[in-house]
Order: sequence, then structure tokens, then C-alpha cells
Amino acid sequence: MRKLRVVYSNPWVLGLFVAAIYLLFPTKVYYWDGIVFAQAIEDVGNTSAMPPISLAHPNHLIYNFAGYFFYRGLRALGANVRAITALQILNSVLGAGCVTILFLILRDTLRSTYFAVCLAFLFAFSATWWKFSTDANAYIPSVLFLLVSFYLVLPDRKARPLLVALSFFVAMCFHELAVVAYPVFALGVYLQGGAIAIRRRLRNAIVFSVAAFVLIVGAYAVGFYYTTGAFDVGRFLRWTASYSPDADTRFNLWSNFGYSLRGQVRLFFGGRFNLLHGLINPGVLLLLVLFASAVLGFVLAVALNLRTLKSRLRNLRLAPRQKTVLLLALVWAGVYLAFLFFWLPQNTFYRVIYLPALILLLGLALSALPTIGYRRTFATALFVSAVSLANFLFLIYPFSHVEKYPPLEFALHLRRDWSRGTSIFYGTQNSDAALVRYFNPGTHWYVLPDQPPATCDPYWLETTAIDRLAGTPAGGRWLESHARPGTWRELNNGAYRLRFVQVNP
Repeated sequence: MRKLRVVYSNPWVLGLFVAAIYLLFPTKVYYWDGIVFAQAIEDVGNTSAMPPISLAHPNHLIYNFAGYFFYRGLRALGANVRAITALQILNSVLGAGCVTILFLILRDTLRSTYFAVCLAFLFAFSATWWKFSTDANAYIPSVLFLLVSFYLVLPDRKARPLLVALSFFVAMCFHELAVVAYPVFALGVYLQGGAIAIRRRLRNAIVFSVAAFVLIVGAYAVGFYYTTGAFDVGRFLRWTASYSPDADTRFNLWSNFGYSLRGQVRLFFGGRFNLLHGLINPGVLLLLVLFASAVLGFVLAVALNLRTLKSRLRNLRLAPRQKTVLLLALVWAGVYLAFLFFWLPQNTFYRVIYLPALILLLGLALSALPTIGYRRTFATALFVSAVSLANFLFLIYPFSHVEKYPPLEFALHLRRDWSRGTSIFYGTQNSDAALVRYFNPGTHWYVLPDQPPATCDPYWLETTAIDRLAGTPAGGRWLESHARPGTWRELNNGAYRLRFVQVNP
């Protein structure tokens, strides 16, 4: 039994287990930015790429560079993988690394291996984190370095403001949204050191702040110059604060509040029961039975301790160092909850950046409950098992199948119509066109000019190009007379609308 406890509490074993689960079930429902990242990585050095490729981006300054070198490294080792797969592998490994570091933080803070393991698994297999750990995106590596920074500012550790600044800097270089966590680490560095003088605490916080500022501004200045070939302060500031032009940044108090509540739920729970349609097999049936058993076991465990719960809630207690971690976790969660209430609250995936703070708060709440009169029912483990199985069955497992993502299935079917060298014109850049382009390598994509091109060879029009032409009487007549019969390809199921047609010039 002791050997078993050593194994399951070993952070390396835990991390390898989580990485294996992530790698076994990579998502096929790709995050739209991930496809753009993968295309950019594969287009490096391709002079015919449209538009010209730059790996530097202000929102995720170094992510494409890291992905590019990882992709090229795998290819050099003989792995015949595309960039999207390489990015998924990278995030699976880094996501498991996040779980490992959070486990170390939980074990250090809660002084309970049981709670640390349970909550590390709750984090690992929560819906949005699990999905994005098997996808291509910049949030996972950013959270990894935020967790490293948090580990470095835990109470009773020697203050290392320069090291914390470096880790925080890397987190922000992977994703700009990490900058919102600055107060957490400035406060954490200030609170370290036990009974040292306030002047020295302030000096540590100032050293951290100055070092982080210099590193971040310097890196962004280099990235801006690399991208533009010039330097203008006004343009530089606009570049660093840029965001997607199709982002819905309108503010409405009640809708933002609703999105914020929905986001907290979707962080932990995701998927739909009907996604399992067509995927039922003996293994899935067994997991469904285990899921039902975990739910019933959790309900029974809560019922057995319901009588003592009220008295236990009246006697909550935390150790002094736990109170410090509580404060830091509250600041971490609070600054992001406030920021994301106003900025794109509908994007649940942004919220993975403060998910570790929510897990820490839950762990501290469990740790604060006294054990007097408490029956050991393993309620926490049963709850984590139920959440993990639900997310696997109704989200992760279905999303690992191509047929559950109609745009991808549609894009793959187009391979039967398009040979290498096929030309496709689009009206505006969009995620659907990017997906179709990526999974039809060798095709050439161009922006539709004001007048349809007059070439010798037939070419194809994408949805936005078709809509632009059909939007005017002259364009509609041209499209009707030049579209080749029998070449319309369409996906229009209410959720997705993709259209392609071949035209004779």
C-alpha cells in the first residue's frame, strides 16, 4: 500500500499518465487560430504563400517560433507529421507539465497528497482545459509559465524576483493575456521572506516589476521591428494592443454577466449526450456504467456527511501560509474575472488562464474543513471521477473523430475534386476557408479582385467570394453564366455554411 501511495503521489508518474491520455485522444474539432498557426509554420520559406508569412504576432509573440522549431525537430527525427499535429503533441506535453506543477503547488499548500492528486486530476480533465491541451493554441504554454511563477512566489520560499520576472515574461510572450496576472506576482514577491523589513519587500517587488517591464518591452520592440522592418512608437503601441477585427467587443451588462456565469460552468463541464451517437461500443458502455456509479457514489458520500457539514462549516480554519496562498489565488482569479467581464466574456477558452486559481481556491476550501465527525467516503475522488468520465464521454472522445466536425469532414471530401495546383479565390479571410485550405495542401488561394480573373484555366470560388459576386446584379449574372454545372459543393446544416463552385473564366 505504501509503495502504491508513493507511485500515485509521484509528480512524474502523474504527469506522464496525463500526457498519455492527452496524446491518445487529440481533438479533431480544431481551434481556429491553431489552423492559422499551423499554416503559417508550414508556409515559412514558401515564397508563393498568400499572404506573406510572419511568425511574430503581438498576441502570442513567440508561440509560432516555438511551434516551428518543434515541428522542424520532429520532421528531422523522421516523424512524417503536419504542423497541426506537432502543435497538438507539444501542447499535450506542456499541458501535462501544467498538471504536474499545479500538483506540486497543491501538495505544498494543502499538506494532503489525497486532495492534491484529486484536484490535479480535476484540473487536468476539466472540459475546456482538456480540450485545449489536445489542440493547437498559445494558452497552454502561457499557463505553464504562470504556474512556474506562482510556484516561485509560494510563502516560505526565498524571494527570487529576477527569476519570477523571467518566468512571467515568458508566459506573456506565449500569450499577451498573461499580463493581467502581474499583480499576483508583484504581491507574491512582496509577501515572501517572512519577517524581513518592508523596505526589502518593496525592493523585491520593484526589482520584479522593472525586470519584467524591461524584458517585455524589449521583446515586443524586437518582434515589432522583425515584423514591420521599422519602428514608430504610435504604430508600435497599436500593434501591441491589436486584436482580431471580427471580435465582438460590444458591452452589455446582462449578457456579459450571463457569459461570465456560463464560462465558469463550461470550464469544468462540456459536451453533449448526443455526441456519442454512432460511437457506442463495449468500452464506451463500460465507461458509462463507471460514470453512473461515480455519480451515485458521490451523492451517497455527500448524504453520509450532510449531518456534520453544518458544524464543520462553522469551524473553518487555515494555516497562516495557506492564508497567503488564498490571497494570491483570490487576486489571480479576481483580476481575470474582472477583466474578462468586460473583454470578450463569451470566449470561455480565455478562462483557462485563471483555472489553476479556481482549483487552488477549491483545495483551500476543502483543506479548511475540520475532520471531526467526518466519514471517510472519498467524495472528492468520486466527484473528480464523475467529471472526468463525463467530459471524456460527451466531449473529448467524440471530438477525436472526424465525423463529429462537419467542416473538417467536408474539407477532406474536397480532396476528390481538387488536385495539386488548383486555384481557389476567396472574398475575405475566414476560419472556414483556412480550415479547407490547410487540409487541401498544394492548392493555391488568392483574394478575389474587383473583377473575376480572366484566365485560361477553370478555378474555384469560396463562400465569401460567391457571396460577394451574388451580392450585386452584375456579379450574380456573371456567376450564373460561368458556374460549371455539377460542381457546386456545399455544407449548410444550420451551424455551418461552406460553399464552393468551379467557374469557367
